[in-house]
Amino acid sequence: MGRKSGMTMAAIFVVLASTLTTYASTTYTVGDFSGWQVPTSNSNLYDNWADNKTFVVGDDLLFNFITGEHDVAEVTEPGYDACTTTDTISTDNKGPVKITL
Repeated sequence: MGRKSGMTMAAIFVVLASTLTTYASTTYTVGDFSGWQVPTSNSNLYDNWADNKTFVVGDDLLFNFITGEHDVAEVTEPGYDACTTTDTISTDNKGPVKITL
């Protein structure tokens, strides 16, 4: 009887282990080699950058810039939709900045 229950437990473990997926977060450098800057010639720079990426909860966005030259404001969804920074979650002007989604 002990051998049978041991085999059953082993089978259950194998099934559970095969259904679990591991997730490793990804760090995305915003703008890649361009970094975080005000686009001078390509106003779609960040739209184009994000087009081929799939972001998930737990991923990090890394904003590379020189301290004091730019800032990063984390906003709520309504703030984003309204394009306003009046009710920010956080603001940082000390580069680089990493925000976890």
